Amino acid sequence: MFRRLMALLFVSLFLVPAILAQDPSTPWDETHSLSWEYDFESGYISTSPLFTDEQLLVRTSGHAQPSVTAFDLSGNKIWQHNNSASTNNDMSPLLHVQAGQGQCGSWPEMVLIGWTDGLVEAVNPSDGELLWSTQSEVVGWGVTGQLALDGEFVMIPTRQGIGQYCLADGQQQWWTETGLGWRNGVAVDDSGYFIGDEAGYLWHINRTGVATSHALQLGKIRHAPLLTDAGIFIHAQSDSGSTLAVFDIANGSLSQQIPAGSSPAIPVLRGEYVVAGDSSNLRILHCSNACVILDEIAFHTNGEIGWFDNGQIFAPSNLPDSNWGFFTFDGQDNLTYSPIEVGLHGYGTAAPIQLSDGVITFTAFGNDQAILRVYSDLEESATSPPSDLDWGAQVLIFGMFVLLGFSSALLLNGKREWFFRTSSLFVLIIVVLLLPDLSSQWSKSFDEQFSEQSSPEEWNEQWPDEWLGTQIVIFEMNGEEHSIGGLVGHTDVLSLTEAACVALAFELSSESTELGWYIESIDGIEGKGWEFSIDGSKGIISVDQSMVNATSIVRWTPV
Repeated sequence: MFRRLMALLFVSLFLVPAILAQDPSTPWDETHSLSWEYDFESGYISTSPLFTDEQLLVRTSGHAQPSVTAFDLSGNKIWQHNNSASTNNDMSPLLHVQAGQGQCGSWPEMVLIGWTDGLVEAVNPSDGELLWSTQSEVVGWGVTGQLALDGEFVMIPTRQGIGQYCLADGQQQWWTETGLGWRNGVAVDDSGYFIGDEAGYLWHINRTGVATSHALQLGKIRHAPLLTDAGIFIHAQSDSGSTLAVFDIANGSLSQQIPAGSSPAIPVLRGEYVVAGDSSNLRILHCSNACVILDEIAFHTNGEIGWFDNGQIFAPSNLPDSNWGFFTFDGQDNLTYSPIEVGLHGYGTAAPIQLSDGVITFTAFGNDQAILRVYSDLEESATSPPSDLDWGAQVLIFGMFVLLGFSSALLLNGKREWFFRTSSLFVLIIVVLLLPDLSSQWSKSFDEQFSEQSSPEEWNEQWPDEWLGTQIVIFEMNGEEHSIGGLVGHTDVLSLTEAACVALAFELSSESTELGWYIESIDGIEGKGWEFSIDGSKGIISVDQSMVNATSIVRWTPV
């Protein structure tokens, strides 16, 4: 008996900290939950969505009604701005502009939209109201490249030129002809503007509109040149592959040429680092005196690349049955990769976008099937202790170590009776710590077995068709059923029930316990409690731990 007790005590020293620890290597898609999704049903999402304050703007094109659509963070559509004349695939990223003033006049906050019919529009991000529009040239295509801000002006890359326009009213200041371009984005520095074309020319235009060209003879330049400390970074596309190149503007020559794969993606720059991709690899380069490849990983990507401040890099794979690539960069020489499951497969070229309010981070994904999915996760506050560190538990564990030391001292002094008394208290504390986890695991296991014997919840033909494909909640009260549907984005029963009660104007009372959250009363009805089912399966564990899917039907019944 004595040896068994001592073994239990020593094992507990390792068991309790292990219970409290969390695995820091958990994959991204296991630490994020789907908040909501929207299916545009036709067309493409081929450029990154855009967050403006607490709204998400998404452009779709390649169908009968090219548009920009705004959603709130809960997935509710706020407004939609259409341009039926832009019938090609729009690839010019949306550009958010803060309010300001200059010699041209003053302007409010706006979002700029470049269309393939050559139209450029400024809209109010809060309601989609048109502020101004201007028509640029069309040579087969209109605007397909990335617009750029320069003080009170917006620089617009047209099909075979570049123009300077006032933000206040959209009036053109000048336009300069360059080579024929496609996805020909603009880069801005103190000397003026840089833009590439389909013939492989790199153009420099000063602020008065005077242009100078440099024949790089590397292939097509289909992105905004990147202005690095090493020089102007270009990823040029040729018939046989591509070239990573650095152009020295001071002497007008190429200082570096690095062979790469076919169909390059649009490279991105952060500080001294560049991420570039193609059909063969995604690689990261450090560009100081020269651009040096730090690491590369085999991965197929041909569109935009999303790179965020936390070191996370996302890239769409753009294959018929592809998934998304998730990369992390440690700021040294290491690039790591893992595939992530975000529910979007197939062709895709649009980078995701992130928005963090300090508590929740939203990540929005879109693909060529015109499906938008928004994920969320809870962030730790930078000004408070990590949320996974339970200080109460830490104090309790410290006390356990003190108690164990005191028990050992009693044993060494021959006071075996007192040793067993104190060590029994030690074991009791361990049982108390383990009880919530053991209870939760047992309940989940029981729930899984019980659900196999339950009858599925069936669709009610009297429900409106708008509820199809959404989440539905049913409350049984006084012999009547109160139903509400059209709910989206909820991941657990608690969140879904709260939303349903708000929609039905029901008062909801809930309580937090050691085993999770439980519902006490709904619309003032308490009785002996409430029980719920999910798609016909009776709920056993707490409402915050009971997961639902995008089309779940939850039924609440008073006991």
